[in-house]
Amino acid sequence: MPEKKLPPRLVKARRAVALVFFVNGASFASWVPHIPWFQQRFDLDESELGLTLLIIAIGAILAMPVAGGLVEKIGSKRVIAFTSICVCVLLALLLLMPTYWATMIVLFLFGMVNGSMDVSMNAHGVLVERKYRTAIMSSFHGLFSLGGLVGAGVASGLLALGLTPPQHMLLVLALLLITVLLVLRHLLPPEIKPQTLSDKKPLLVLPSQQIVWFLASLGFFILMVEGAMADWTAIHISSLPTATPALAALGYAAFSLTMASGRLLGDRIIRTMGRPVVIQWGSSIAAIGLLVVVLVQLPVGAIIGFGLVGIGLSNVIPIIFSSAGYANPDEPGRGIAAVTTMGYFGFLIGPPMIGFIADGFSLNIAWVMLVVALGLVVAIAPRIIRKISSVKVS
Repeated sequence: MPEKKLPPRLVKARRAVALVFFVNGASFASWVPHIPWFQQRFDLDESELGLTLLIIAIGAILAMPVAGGLVEKIGSKRVIAFTSICVCVLLALLLLMPTYWATMIVLFLFGMVNGSMDVSMNAHGVLVERKYRTAIMSSFHGLFSLGGLVGAGVASGLLALGLTPPQHMLLVLALLLITVLLVLRHLLPPEIKPQTLSDKKPLLVLPSQQIVWFLASLGFFILMVEGAMADWTAIHISSLPTATPALAALGYAAFSLTMASGRLLGDRIIRTMGRPVVIQWGSSIAAIGLLVVVLVQLPVGAIIGFGLVGIGLSNVIPIIFSSAGYANPDEPGRGIAAVTTMGYFGFLIGPPMIGFIADGFSLNIAWVMLVVALGLVVAIAPRIIRKISSVKVS
């Protein structure tokens, strides 16, 4: 249905959700280019850096299942409001912490609110998509990737101009916080009267649908690769001949650019090719991209390879997340929470896993391990997605 025939309130809600996704992507991408600076500041080797990044995963994994229950009890709008503001504030403080342990505390809290924000914004995206009666989830994730592109690109430009990492983070995240405060009022209210936190039904309830856990397994492998892109592209390019800090930031920027482009076109691609085909071919392209990273040991080769990973994976996660919302229609928040918990466990456990493999062997061996993981997705994903082919958004 054309937007001009839809209620203005619904159109504004779609744009508001899109901007929430954008802020989430831009805020995280603003932190990524500073990981080498952070590593040098506290004199961390690869294993120590991996353990440090693991604290983000712990915070997210603890918070995500509870966030799904909160979405059902108080509504996704309220959860988005709290967590999006906290994400901006915590990341602005991150590079200002005076000690390593203070930084660890901020990273843990950031993991909690960022994980909860992922659950709530995807749940709200499914709510808006249902009212639109057409597939729009890929466009939301496209704005997340566009945010990643803008965040990484702005970081590269401001660092090249001589701003310090703390100065960059404070400036960018202040702007993102203002954006959040402006769009929150346009999100949709809960469809039913929110329950109270004193209700007997517990916050943490695992979904019983087997298909949800199949989707969660796919999400684990795909987001494990995405997590590695976020935290290790800059490290990989920094180790190559002729690399500079600005070039290091372009690795994640290339990944975000192709990811955003694929997702902004994704709804039409999915309708044309079908979900199983998109996941199978996309995962294959991503595997080829990682092989390019391994075989071409130059910054330009790595940037091209990371770009291929982005275009390959661009529409996989939107399919998985939206399917989780429809597979558990009575409690979509809990279904999405299960998939995001498992998927983002992969997203957040991927970086420390890469660190351990890189420290024990090499970073190239770690990339090859991710190629194997993508091979598993290519082999099993079409069969799983066909089992939910009856779940459609027309």
